[in-house]
Amino acid sequence: MTQPVSQRALIRPARSAPALQPAATPLAEEAAELRREILRALFATGGGHYGGSLSVIDLLLTLYRRQLRVCPEQPRHPLRDRLILSKGHAAIALYAVLRRLAYFSEPLSAYATFGSPLEGHPDMLQLPGVDFSTGSLGQGLSVGLGVALALRTTEPTTEPATQPTGAPATEPTGAPAEHAEQAPRTWVVLGDGECQEGQIWEAAMLAAQQQLGHLHAVIDHNRFQEWGWSPPAGHREPREAQAPAPPVAELAAKWRAFGWRVLEVDGHDLDALERTFAQAASSQPFDPPSVVIAHTVKGKGVPLVEQDPARFHCATVTAAEHQTLLASLPCQ
Repeated sequence: MTQPVSQRALIRPARSAPALQPAATPLAEEAAELRREILRALFATGGGHYGGSLSVIDLLLTLYRRQLRVCPEQPRHPLRDRLILSKGHAAIALYAVLRRLAYFSEPLSAYATFGSPLEGHPDMLQLPGVDFSTGSLGQGLSVGLGVALALRTTEPTTEPATQPTGAPATEPTGAPAEHAEQAPRTWVVLGDGECQEGQIWEAAMLAAQQQLGHLHAVIDHNRFQEWGWSPPAGHREPREAQAPAPPVAELAAKWRAFGWRVLEVDGHDLDALERTFAQAASSQPFDPPSVVIAHTVKGKGVPLVEQDPARFHCATVTAAEHQTLLASLPCQ
């Protein structure tokens, strides 16, 4: 039986809940399982965003399992960390993680079907665990900015909350300033293509001016987009001379120029992701905001998708191709 605790109690990270993260299931194995679920859901609905969903799944899984302070039993807890998937077309990846964490039981095969809460883009009014409705690219960081500012300036109520069964209630002590490290954080997951949107940079400029240390952007830097522009012919970033030209050149330098703390990481190295997210979350409320540029591969883990990222940005596959995609994953 759960016990009421103060809302100022630490919301237990999902990673410490045995029912959500069995010790026998390594994170890499769970990531492979989720990739399989994504493939099956997209095939069942007649196609969708294979490439970007497969590139972002490691980021989302590591955030929810290793970093975010959330409680699926209380999806609207006022002191939870918030996550906004600004690249809303990768909704199936978010749904796969939220379902694994027991936010809902709707089968992923219902994705993008009429009447299903698993809409083509996340809808906060339809599905528990979705902190904001997204889909129009470039808007998520502005929302995250407002959320982070509100969370920093709004004093939480003292109404009782509930901890999951068996969760240790960790009561912070001292004045609110001493409680700063437990204050809710806001994470916004962006695509690198949507970083061409001017609204991103307006939000970035204001977030730095407001010193929103509990605002964190995470960029799925898979280097491919369906529509947009590329750098001038022949332009390559020095450290990526053999790679395709990215949607935004000198991405890290641009974020630094806007006053953000910049961290870069291999977006498919789960241990490195955990360390980097923890490093980002070490900031205090009035520090500069931070951005994690995660270097990813569009379609990661599924060779057929990796080899043709343009086609698989949004695609349908034949039954034979579907079986090939599934067979390329390590788990059955």
